[in-house]
Parts: sequence; structure tokens; C-alpha cells
Amino acid sequence: MSLALRIFILVLLVLTVAFMIVQMMLFATRENWKRRWDQDTKSLAAELKQATQLLATESAGRVRAENQVAQLQIDRDRDQAKIRELEAQITERVARIQALERDLDRMRTDYSALNENYQAQSKSLDMVRQRNSELTHIAQVARAVAFNLNVKLAEVEDDLNNLQTEYARLREQLDKSIAERKQAEARLAVLRERFPKVYEAIHYEQPSTAALHARVAAVQVNSKGEQEFVILSIGREEGVQVGQEFIVYRGNQYICKVRVERVLNDMAPARVIPSSWNTSGLTIEAGDLAANRL
Repeated sequence: MSLALRIFILVLLVLTVAFMIVQMMLFATRENWKRRWDQDTKSLAAELKQATQLLATESAGRVRAENQVAQLQIDRDRDQAKIRELEAQITERVARIQALERDLDRMRTDYSALNENYQAQSKSLDMVRQRNSELTHIAQVARAVAFNLNVKLAEVEDDLNNLQTEYARLREQLDKSIAERKQAEARLAVLRERFPKVYEAIHYEQPSTAALHARVAAVQVNSKGEQEFVILSIGREEGVQVGQEFIVYRGNQYICKVRVERVLNDMAPARVIPSSWNTSGLTIEAGDLAANRL
């Protein structure tokens, strides 16, 4: 065989193989397309059926939706009417609220005034209660003082009776002393007429240290509450002199000594001698006795 024939047979063989390969590929492609077409057809049929069902469902839903829209439209109209009614009620209630707020402001003003009045009345009531408490305390103190005064009055009445008795006795002694003094003055007058030089000598001598008796008429207390001065019911007429000391006593109890600082006709102010106080704690009282010697 010639080379050309060989080449031709080889080319023919190659073309046959290539043709077979192409045919096989075409057959495989057609089989795949067919299979895919069947699958796609079935899938499209299923999708069409599903779409039909969905369309029916959507149609029913649309109908329902349209019904709902219509119902909602009716409800909206009804709600709008109700809203208008509610707006009217709101307007009315706003007006009522404003009126109530005005009334509330007026009531707050009245409340403030009433509260201020209440505070003032409370303060007045507290003051009245405090005053009532003070008056009650004063009344209690007054009752206690009245009771003490009644007791003291009874004691004073007893002392007054004793003083009246003592006064009567002292009056008798005074009358007797006056009579004796008149006799002495009469004798001194005779002595003066008959023996003037002797009278002058006797007249300018120091008074005698005769016993003098008196009563405490009043007691004066200093700023410290201490008894400082007393007034004795005896004076120049009885021969009392400045600097003379008297013993103050009550019954048979010694109290203290006083020193005369001034002499009047019927009384003598005397200062208490601080170092002479008794050790029993007794104090001077009006009506106590006093003597220049015991």
C-alpha cells in the first residue's frame, strides 16, 4: 500500500472515531436533555399545581382581605364617629377640668388662708394652754400659800392673843413706869429748884445701865437673804443710846445680838451682829423680845 492510501485510511479511521465520539456525546446530551426535560416538566407541573393552589389561596385570602378591608372601613367610619364623639367629650371634659382647676386653685387659696388661720389659732391655743397651765400652777401655789397663810394666820392669831396679853402686862408696867418717872421728874424738878448745881451734874452724866426691854417691830433682809437690820419698839424716851447692844430672844431661846445705830423717839434701828448668831438655826421674827441685859 502506498503512503497516501495509508494516510487516507488513517485519516478515515480518525474521522470515524471522532464521528463516533461526537455521536456518543450527542446521544448522551439528548438523553440528559430528555431526562432533564421530564424532570423539569414534572417540577413545573408540581410548581404550576402549587402556584394554582397558592393562587386559589391568595384569591380566597384577597377576598377575605377585601372583606376585612370593607369591615375595617366600616370599623374606621364607626371609630371616626366614635373619635369625634370622644373628641367632643374630651373638649367637654377639658372644659370641666379647667373649671375644676380654677375651683382647685380657689380651694388652695382658701386652704392656705384656713391653714394660716389654723396655725394662728394653734399658736393662740398653745398660748392659752400654756397660760392655763401657768394659771393652774399659780392656783396650786396660791392654794398652798393660802393653806400656809391659814396656818400662819392661826399662828399669828395665837401670837396676837399672846401679844395682847403681853401688851396688857407691859401696859401695866409702862403705866407703873410712867408714874414712877413722873415722881422722879417731880423730885428732879424739886432738886433743880433747890440744888441746881447738883441737878446739872446729874443731868450731864451718862445714862444708867438700867434694864431695858423691847420687842422686834420689823426685820430687814439684805440682797443675800440675810437678816441685817431690826426695828426695836423702844427709843429715846426709854433712854436708849447709839451703840447699845440688845439680846434678841424668844421665850427661853437665845437668837442673836443687835447693836443700836440710830435712836428715834419711840423706836431704834439696830444692826445684827453677825458673830452673835445662835447655833440652833433660829432667825428673828417680828414680835421677838429684846433686852439690854437678862
